[in-house]
Amino acid sequence: MSSPFYAGFGSASITPELGTPMAGYAARTQGAQGIHDNLYAHVAVFEQDAQRAVIVNLDLVEVTEDICGSICKKVLELAGVPEDQVFVCATHTHSGPVVSERFGCTANDETVKRIVSGVGQALGEALENRRDVLVKRNVALLRGVAKNRRTLQETPDPALAVLGFYTGENLVGCIVNYALHATVLGAENLEFSADYPGYVREFIRQQHPGCHTLFLNGAAGNVNIGYSADASALGERIDFRTFEKAEEVGRAIAHAALSVLSEGALVEPLALEVASTKVLLPLKDLPTVQALESQIADLREAQKRLAPEGSQARNLKIQEVYLECIHSAVKRYGIEGRSELAAVMKGLAIGDAILVGIPGEPFSELGLEIKQGWDPERVVMVVGYANGSFGYFPTEEAFLDGGYEAETSVFQPVVGSVLVDQARRLIERLISN
Repeated sequence: MSSPFYAGFGSASITPELGTPMAGYAARTQGAQGIHDNLYAHVAVFEQDAQRAVIVNLDLVEVTEDICGSICKKVLELAGVPEDQVFVCATHTHSGPVVSERFGCTANDETVKRIVSGVGQALGEALENRRDVLVKRNVALLRGVAKNRRTLQETPDPALAVLGFYTGENLVGCIVNYALHATVLGAENLEFSADYPGYVREFIRQQHPGCHTLFLNGAAGNVNIGYSADASALGERIDFRTFEKAEEVGRAIAHAALSVLSEGALVEPLALEVASTKVLLPLKDLPTVQALESQIADLREAQKRLAPEGSQARNLKIQEVYLECIHSAVKRYGIEGRSELAAVMKGLAIGDAILVGIPGEPFSELGLEIKQGWDPERVVMVVGYANGSFGYFPTEEAFLDGGYEAETSVFQPVVGSVLVDQARRLIERLISN
């Protein structure tokens, strides 16, 4: 029989001031003009015997190394949990604040302070609410919601995984893992919003008052609700990208999660394990910052000589966006002249349920490679946007085909194989422990 397993959950608003620059779209240049729904930090604390772990889930487009470092210091200060036992991830909403230097905008110090303070508040609530819990888990296939945005066909991986934490019959905490860009709302939206993950949490809370839901986005690098990444980057309006659609998507995910959880199996025996590893990711032979700035300037000059509504101008504009992405990445990561980038990959096991965090945007096919081939009784959740933010991790085939994700990735085509290999090794470590 396993030792008692304790879990606590908390949340706090991290919504910035109006006027704060918004993240996610090069075409959006205005700051936030309103608040449609608040952005939150959700925190889960797990404890068994001497082992402790913390998950921090944020309504942000990304969690940079700097933000992760500040949050880990706060967790160590308040809970005594060291950095390698803290798992920080973003929902990837594109209706939140800028938290790194992109497209001429930089993170506001007050915004970052508010995020870290909110995490501290949510953590305090989670620590106070720790209870001995039972855990249930299950997986379902949710079709008809997510699509491969490069082909507009059904997503390669429609799996939705869920963990439920119970005190008696009360669902007090929930982890939902599903791969879908939190970009139902487009660049024209100027209100802060958690996008569809906010609706997932709201609908679960309606059915289970007091339940805290952490929405852990999956391998969603090439997955959205069905529109071109180029069109989105250019700010082209798509009529179905509305709050009503976000609500519809959130409701579908929440309904599927609760339905499958009601039929879920108890996680027995319960054992808490954590592991982490450093991964060296191979970089493309990238231009220098100066060379990139020169190429961007040339493209802008060329566009001035063209009719702005023409196809040639559009093609030049998307090339400019690609180069802007590479330019900001080279500067943010400090990788000029380098051949490798070191990133952290973390894993957490709750019995036969395993979370493995990828520090960026892996393609859905890579997520499947990580999840497949294990004992069918084991639930493996691939969590994107976790413990770092290093952009897209496409498949080798996608690099050959080109397009937004491949052109803006700073990595060599073999990067997917490196990630899959290291993630599976990390899972093996957690299982062997």
